[in-house]
Amino acid sequence: MKAKLLLTYLLGLLLLGCSVDPIEDEIIEQKINTANSHTSDEEYSCAGPDNNITLTLSEAIAIPNINRVKNLYLSLLEPGVATNGTFDPSVWNIIRAFNSSGGGNIGDYTTIYTVLNDECSDSVELTIRVVPDQTDIPSCDLDAGEDNFKIMTVSEAKAIPNKDKVTRLYLSLLEPGVPLDGTFDPSIWNIIRAFDSEGSGGIPGDYSTTYTVSDGDCTDSVILTLRIIPDFTDPIGCELNAGEDAIKVMTLTEAKAVPNADKVKAIYLSLLEPGVPWDGTFDPGIWDIIKAFGSYKGGDGIIGDYTTTYTITEGECSDSVVLTIRVVPD
Repeated sequence: MKAKLLLTYLLGLLLLGCSVDPIEDEIIEQKINTANSHTSDEEYSCAGPDNNITLTLSEAIAIPNINRVKNLYLSLLEPGVATNGTFDPSVWNIIRAFNSSGGGNIGDYTTIYTVLNDECSDSVELTIRVVPDQTDIPSCDLDAGEDNFKIMTVSEAKAIPNKDKVTRLYLSLLEPGVPLDGTFDPSIWNIIRAFDSEGSGGIPGDYSTTYTVSDGDCTDSVILTLRIIPDFTDPIGCELNAGEDAIKVMTLTEAKAVPNADKVKAIYLSLLEPGVPWDGTFDPGIWDIIKAFGSYKGGDGIIGDYTTTYTITEGECSDSVVLTIRVVPD
């Protein structure tokens, strides 16, 4: 009987010792997950982010030895990152690439720095960017001035005796102080050929050339133009247009009711096409038309056509149109 009770007691202890509390089990699992998460992040970021530094060519050449180059790369690491990692390419290979031309090469010198120890494994790109010295960038102070032109008649242009005179004429368009040893594009010869193409004796038009001055790597340009116009004895093409002839019909009563010369003039101007200037001249004049109609002194007015020639003028150009008021019986 005592042996049976003892066996029961031992079985109870065994079952109690093997049972797992669900709450305790959850706590243990959380600790394991937290530990795993921490380890994963640490492995991913223990080398820090990529980084770079910019040096001028003179600054890069002035670094005295391999240790200083190595220290410069290590200075790009985040604080706390292990400094006993490896470089690929090696620092020696980077130095050889930089000195391959004998005087230092412009460009990016990138190495992959790897941390590998019991705590983590990670890599980061470190770059030394070598740029030209500021003194190597030319400063340009050249100024060819503002574009300019000169107007000449065909006869004046034809009277220029030779290429040198044409060159001097273009150079006279430059602002004071602009160098006179620049280049022309198109050349002076090509301009002369274009002016007298096929023995035409001179063609009106604009003859432009781009004049460029240079000093080392610095350049500046200006456009110079000779504008050749027809001789004043040459016929000038006119583009004035007074429009088409027009007519307006009015009864005798309507015509007699027009109160004054300004209103009569306005009726004639209303017959012009849109856009025709209103500052032209009438022949016969408005007063002559009113007198011919005969109503200005209380007369009965005369039925018929009252026609005037309206002329517009611009310089030596002119154009005319015939305007008519036709007075008919009531």
